[in-house]
Amino acid sequence: MFKLKTLILRLPVILFMSGLILISLSGKYRTSSSLREDVDPASGEENIKIQSANKAARIEIITHRFEQEINGNQAPEGWRFFVLQTRWENIHPKQKVEKDKLEGKADRTMGVKNFARKKETKKEDYVEVDVAYMIEKIINHAYLLADGLAFSLHRVTEDIPEGTNLGEAFMISKFREIRPANFVYLIPEKAENIGFRFFDYEYGHIDLPIQGDIKKALGVDGLAVDIISRAKNDAVEVAVHSFELMDEYDEEEAPEDWRYAVIHLSGKSYLGTNVKDIVQIEPEEYTWVTTEGGYFYYSEGGSTTDEGMIRFTPEVFQHQELAFLVPASDQISQLGLRLRNDVLRLDLTEKKSIDLPKPIATHQDGDIMEVMLFGLWEKNRHITVDLGIQSLETSGIEIQRDAQFMIVVDEERISLDDSLTDELLHRPPTPFIIPPKSFIRFELAYSADSAPSVFYFRGFESEKYMELPHINK
Repeated sequence: MFKLKTLILRLPVILFMSGLILISLSGKYRTSSSLREDVDPASGEENIKIQSANKAARIEIITHRFEQEINGNQAPEGWRFFVLQTRWENIHPKQKVEKDKLEGKADRTMGVKNFARKKETKKEDYVEVDVAYMIEKIINHAYLLADGLAFSLHRVTEDIPEGTNLGEAFMISKFREIRPANFVYLIPEKAENIGFRFFDYEYGHIDLPIQGDIKKALGVDGLAVDIISRAKNDAVEVAVHSFELMDEYDEEEAPEDWRYAVIHLSGKSYLGTNVKDIVQIEPEEYTWVTTEGGYFYYSEGGSTTDEGMIRFTPEVFQHQELAFLVPASDQISQLGLRLRNDVLRLDLTEKKSIDLPKPIATHQDGDIMEVMLFGLWEKNRHITVDLGIQSLETSGIEIQRDAQFMIVVDEERISLDDSLTDELLHRPPTPFIIPPKSFIRFELAYSADSAPSVFYFRGFESEKYMELPHINK
């Protein structure tokens, strides 16, 4: 069963430790009026308040530059590294704290008590302490904005001078302490409007203009990039901007007769009320493409986190990238994303329908699914069967390909040949899970000395023997 991956960032966490107060930005956001003023009801437009500081921290951009290569990492064609040099200052005023809370109470576990004396009233002593500003993971909070899209920190950030470790806490311990921090982002080389966004729902977001119009960088008036299709539900809105077919992706060459379909998309999270959530999705199990013939391929990865997730921020559309290994002879037609048991489908071409042959036989397995047999053929004593499944379920269906689909030769059931099946261009997806209310077409290969007369299907609520026509060779 799919579980939606979200970052639960509880803020603030106030801890007392070693004479200072720690404010921890862990990974969730809270709403704050310090960035945006109220929407003008007459115009429907938001008035953006640009600020270089919130109530706890000030950020200054020292300089920025574009690079095509950093430490041996080459930017892809059409993209450039954006190096941002910043300086952070802790401006949270010191706070008065009872001295006893810092030093610890007196030991009362044993000793002599004088009951004859009158109880003395003690005046509490207070001391001023620094309030540390800590960000548990800077990658969750610091984004570059370009033409309405948000871009995450690139991992090269950890390799440059004064770069930040993306997996460790970023802290400014004391009042008026200054810390330099350099960041690297990968953005389109044609980006015109660029800004910096730091998310902090407790003390206020910080937006800094860098190039062009900050409102256009934030996407206040809509995305300034092309959109092929878009879809939304209560959790997220997703838009597809472009896709390309490549022989190599992330230094991995596609096998013969295959190629990578790389899709550029963006998404914005709607989860959370006063506190907003980042939506994270595991692409290799919950994103896929279908071809014009109805065949189905899960993602091979993309612009993921160290945990292998793609993510969408609140408020601003975050750019992401997904890669799929598909047959070179096929045309992809649709992108699918599953969030819990809800499926978003985004068309990649103007053609809306799938080209399917007329089934030879069909069988409905209760309220679970409908199975379709489209055809079969023989080559070198190998039998290939062309099948389709339409899910009728509101949740995912996990298929056991070797146990549920068999051919019958001389009254003997024969299971598929795993190695032959995995060599097919239209093999079943891995994992073989059908998303809710979705269609999957696939082929299975069998080894047999004679042509099968019957195809056997074992479902969840029924079984079916399907008579086969004369086999094609």
